[in-house]
Parts: sequence; C-alpha cells; structure tokens
Amino acid sequence: MPPSSETPAAPAPFRAGLAAIVGRANTGKSSLLNALIGEQVAVVSPVAQTTRRPVRAIHNESGLQIVFLDTPGIRQATHSLSSMLNRTARGLVTGSDVVLLLLDASLSPQDEDRGWMQKLAADASPVFAVLNKTDLGLRRAAYETAWAETVEKNRARDPGFAPPPLRWFEVSAATGAGLPELLAAVREKMPPAAQPLFPLDMLTDDPGPFFIADVIRGQINVRLKAELPHAIAVAVDHVEESDDVVKVSATIFVEKPSQRPIVIGQRAKMIRDIRHAAEKELAAIYEKKHKLELWVKVEPNWSRNYWMLKKFGYVGA
Repeated sequence: MPPSSETPAAPAPFRAGLAAIVGRANTGKSSLLNALIGEQVAVVSPVAQTTRRPVRAIHNESGLQIVFLDTPGIRQATHSLSSMLNRTARGLVTGSDVVLLLLDASLSPQDEDRGWMQKLAADASPVFAVLNKTDLGLRRAAYETAWAETVEKNRARDPGFAPPPLRWFEVSAATGAGLPELLAAVREKMPPAAQPLFPLDMLTDDPGPFFIADVIRGQINVRLKAELPHAIAVAVDHVEESDDVVKVSATIFVEKPSQRPIVIGQRAKMIRDIRHAAEKELAAIYEKKHKLELWVKVEPNWSRNYWMLKKFGYVGA
C-alpha cells in the first residue's frame, strides 16, 4: 500500500501550573485540598489556624500536573503569630496560575472575605470564587454583592480599573458535590510547560516530620482550644522507622509555665489521650503503626522567635 499522506497529529503539549487555595480561617481549605487530591495531605480540624504552613499537593494526570497550594487561613490578627500567618498567606498568591478563593457558603461574608476580595481584585491571576459547605447553606447572592462592591470601590479610585476574570463555583468538600466541575476548570487554567514542576510520582513536598507535628497539634487543639488557642507548637525531634512500626519523638512547646500542666493533665491523662489519638490518626493515614513519645517544654515567646518559627516550618517554607 502507498504510504499515507496524512501527517500524524502532534502530541498535546504537557501542561503544569499552580493553583493557590486561599481564604479566611475555617472555610475548609484543607478539606477541599484533600478532597481534590483524594488523599489526606493536609491536617483538618474545626479549630482555626490548624494550617500554619503552606502545604503543596500534586495532582498528576496524563500530560498534566496541578500543584495545589493550601495556605494558612486569614483571620483577625490578635497576636504576632496571626499577623505573620496572614502575611504568609497573602504573599503566596503571587505567581499562581489560578487562585481559588474559598468562601463559607453557609455564612454571610466576613471582613476577612472582603479583604481577600480586595487583594485579588488587584491581582492579575484568574480567580475562582468557590462557595464551600453548600450542604449547610448557600448565600451566594451576598458574596456576589460583596465582590461587586469591591470592584466598584476600585473603579471609583481608578476609572480604568479592570478586575481579573472571575468564575463562581458551588461545592461541598464534605460530600464531593461540585468538585469534578471545579477540577475540570482548574485543568483548563494550567499553562504549557517544558516539564513537570515536581516528579510525577510525588504526592506532596511536605516533609513528613512537619505533617506528623501538625497531626499531634491538631489533637491538642481539639482538646485544649479554649484553654490554649494559639500557645501551642510542636516539633518532631526524631523519627525511626522499622518494618512494623514508626517511632516518633516530639516536643510540645508552650509559652508559660502555667500552660505545661494543662497539656499534661491530671495524672498525665491529657498527654496520654493526645498521644493515643495522634497514634491512631497517623496509623490510619500511613497504614502503619506509630508509637509516639511526647515531651512538654516551656519556651517563652516562641511565637515571636524567628528561629523557633523556622523550626516549626512556619517561615522559610
């Protein structure tokens, strides 16, 4: 047979990019990240500031890589740690191919939501306004009004102001509703790339010890959020893994001597409960037994100490 005159189609170019998930505290950013990836790569709890570090999760498909970035939740800055986390979250947006502004659809817009709208309205990145928790309620009109007011304020100051492209999505990270449509839209925003941003077999670039520390701190927060809302930090000192168990030594830091007995509890009951719960959660995540050894240490003003914040992974990530 004569050779075909048809020219074979060129393969589709590889595409890769960054999708930043931002928003105020407790809108469900970490839950959304885990749901989109299909794995637990970020620690989730009902306590604000569970996420204190940027967490990257990598979604790979044939010819495509999406790097999702979970950021610390913006909240009213009542202390130096909150201020630092707020600055970190705002700075991480720069360079993203698309920004997912997560909003709690069950509640009315808050000041922090409007603050994010103001920042993103002045940014060139496309914005997806993602209304999460729609299984609990939907106040879309209120958020649309808040965005429209933000745009008008900017136009009043600058008649030539042009807001970035904006799309609205209604989802529930808890039930999975709307997530396929959101993921499809994120795919479309990924630009051509000469190569993947991360190895194709990588799920996250988050160092294991930092994640283990977050799990421990999450269990502390669940039990002591009223007594010690921001005074706790955790550092993993040593990890030793064998065929059947992972042994972890970690230090829980508090800022005042009076806080140490609160974490330990009467007859060490609180610290035992924290250890058992964290061991159970880690075993479920890694599908391997974990044995924790926990210490509690007083470190005055750790939240104002750059080197301590670096030790916890809160800066320099």
